[in-house]
Amino acid sequence: MNQSISRRRFVAQATWGSAGAMVLGRAASARSYAANDQIRLGLVGCTGRGAAFLSPDVVALCDVDSRRAESAFKRLPNAAKFEDFRVMLDKMGKQIDGVIVCTPDHCHAAVTAAAIRAGKHVYCEKPLTRTVHEARAVTELAAKHKVVTQMGNQGGYNVRAVELVRSGALGEIRTVHLKGAKRMGNANGGPRARKPGTFTVPEGFSWDLWMGPAAARPYHPEWVSPNWRVWRDFSGGDLGGWAPHLFATAFKALKMETLWDAKEGSSEHPIIRVTAECSQDCDGGVCKETFPTWVVVHWDVPAREGMPPVRLTYTRDDDGPRPNERWIAALREVFDKHPECGTVASFQEGCKWRCELLVGSKGLMRTASHGSSQMELMPGDRFRDIGNPPEMLPRPLGAPGLGGWTAAIRGGTPPMCNFLDFSGRFSEWYLLGNLASLFPGQTLEYDTISGRVVNNEAADQAARPAYREGWTL
Repeated sequence: MNQSISRRRFVAQATWGSAGAMVLGRAASARSYAANDQIRLGLVGCTGRGAAFLSPDVVALCDVDSRRAESAFKRLPNAAKFEDFRVMLDKMGKQIDGVIVCTPDHCHAAVTAAAIRAGKHVYCEKPLTRTVHEARAVTELAAKHKVVTQMGNQGGYNVRAVELVRSGALGEIRTVHLKGAKRMGNANGGPRARKPGTFTVPEGFSWDLWMGPAAARPYHPEWVSPNWRVWRDFSGGDLGGWAPHLFATAFKALKMETLWDAKEGSSEHPIIRVTAECSQDCDGGVCKETFPTWVVVHWDVPAREGMPPVRLTYTRDDDGPRPNERWIAALREVFDKHPECGTVASFQEGCKWRCELLVGSKGLMRTASHGSSQMELMPGDRFRDIGNPPEMLPRPLGAPGLGGWTAAIRGGTPPMCNFLDFSGRFSEWYLLGNLASLFPGQTLEYDTISGRVVNNEAADQAARPAYREGWTL
C-alpha cells in the first residue's frame, strides 16, 4: 500500500461535472441513481448507535449477537440476516450499494476495508478506526476504489467558525486548548480488574467474530458491551469517542489537513510532534490494557499555508481526586493573559467543559460539538459587528451525516467528512494522542506523508498492531 495519500493524484483520476461536483469513476457496485432511486444498504452492527440507521433502505442486517439484535431483526423482517459481514458481502454483493459500519471501534477498519474492496460506498461511524495506521489504510483504499465515504460524527464541522479563522478574524493562532470527557459514565481510566474465572459464551453470541482482528483471548463479560470502551484493544478511548465530535472545527480551521499533501519537487516532509503527560497508575506505570485516569496531550504542528506553527493541547482529567485541575490551570493561564475576554468562572458557565478554545492574537473563539453553529468570540465588544466571513471553502459544500453521504452517492458534492479530504487525516491526527499515552513524556515525531513515527521504532510498531490470523486490513 502506498505510503502517502495524494489528493492531487486522486482528483486527477476523477472527472468533474458541469456543476463542479466530483463524479467518481465506476466502482464495482457503482450505478447511476435517479433522485428517488433506493440506495440499498447493508448495516453491520444493528444495536446501540446502529439502531439509528434502521430504515427500509437497509436490505441486509449483520450482527454477531442475535440476542441484542433481535429487536432490529424484527423491525426489518424482510432484510437478509447475517452474523459475519464477509458472508453478507459475498452473498448480497449485487444487492447492496453501500455499507454502514456501527461495530465496536476495533472492527471499524476491517469491515470498512472489506466493503470498499467489494466496491461498496461506506459510511463508518466515529471513530473512523482504532489505530493511526488503520486510518491511513482505509483512506488509501477509498482513493483506489473511488467509492463515496463518510465518517459519521453527526454534524461535521462549523463552517462559519472555519471561515472566520481562515479569513484572519482571530489573527495568528498559536495555541488551542481542547477539552474532552469520559466516553461514558463508567468508562473510568486507570487499572481495571476482571472477575477471575472461566465464563461461558452466551448463546447466540459469536465471540470469535466479536473479537475480530484483535488478539484471541478467552471470553469474559468485561470485554464486551458496555465496557469494551475502556480497553485499548477494542476502543479508541475518550479521544476516539469525543474528538470526532469536538475537534473537527479546529482541525479544519487551521488547515491541518494540508500537512498530508506531498509538495511536488520537495523531499521535506511535515512532522507533527506529539507528547503526552498522563497518570501512570497501572502496573509498570503505563496503562497498556486500559487508558490513563487523566491525560494531557500536546500536538506541535508546523506552519501550513500562511498559518504559523501551533500547539494544540487536549486535557481529559475529569477523574481523580482533583477533577479538572489541569484544565482549570490551562484556562487560568489563558484568561490571565487576556483579562478582557472574561474569567475562568465565566468561561466555565457556558462551556460545560467540552469545547475547543482557539487563542488568537486578536481574540478568542470557543466552539461547541457536533458541528454546532454555536460559538463565542471574545471579547464580545470587539466582535459584535463582525458579520459573516468571506467564503474561504469551495462551494458547493458537502454535507455531513447520512444525508450527505447518500446525496454524494447520487452524484452530488463529496461529503463533508469523506475519508480522503478530511476524516482519514483528521483521524490519524487525533489517534496520535492515544499512541503518545503509551509513551508518556516522550515526544513522538510523526511524518504525515509516510504515515510513520520516525524517531521511535516501538511507537511506530504500536501505531500498526498486527491483525490476528484470518483477518486482514
